[in-house]
Amino acid sequence: MKLFGLVLESYGRYVKVKTKDGEVIIKSDKKAPKEGTKIEIKDFGQGDYQAKVLAKKPGDFDYLPNVKFVEIGERLVDETLYSGSSKMQKDKIVINIALFVEELSKRVEINNTFLQRFQKYLVDEPNGENNEFENYINLLSGKYGLKKTKEGIAFLNREKGAFRIFIGDDTITGRISGNEITVYFSRMPENAEELEKKLRKYFSVVSFKLEGFIDGAYV
Repeated sequence: MKLFGLVLESYGRYVKVKTKDGEVIIKSDKKAPKEGTKIEIKDFGQGDYQAKVLAKKPGDFDYLPNVKFVEIGERLVDETLYSGSSKMQKDKIVINIALFVEELSKRVEINNTFLQRFQKYLVDEPNGENNEFENYINLLSGKYGLKKTKEGIAFLNREKGAFRIFIGDDTITGRISGNEITVYFSRMPENAEELEKKLRKYFSVVSFKLEGFIDGAYV
């Protein structure tokens, strides 16, 4: 990777950069450059600024969070969380958490007490107290939603009618439009028929599709 861009935001080790291909969020051990600085980014060899890309737009995300919330997201999603996930998968979880907390910050004070409670919710098994907290944050989270289960974690973009579910190294994405739901899999799950039956309780049309074979619907 070799990119040239303009620094839009910087916070700690995190920087949002505007490039000719869109915006990216990067992380580096070097001191973050000031906003407005033109930089060259590399993930190999020697250079003025060597960094890792955490997220990009256009690409995996419709929006990129303020980099201050990326730092919060990494604190919340520490090494003990989602240990079965790949590094790339963890980065995506961090960015989604950052988007969720940023939206939540418009209505809730994001202080240390709140973040400690949020991390407890992420780490602990679903229970009565955690379910109450989940309902509370989803009530105030605006255009984003979050659901924690024993198997993984799900994010909803209410504005777009889209969702993303992280389970181990698998990512399941989908879209909801009225009474229709389309679910995209990297590989078709063994329990596809059981999942379809559950979804038909809530949606009149259920479509399963494999990523890379978008025109090949399994209905």
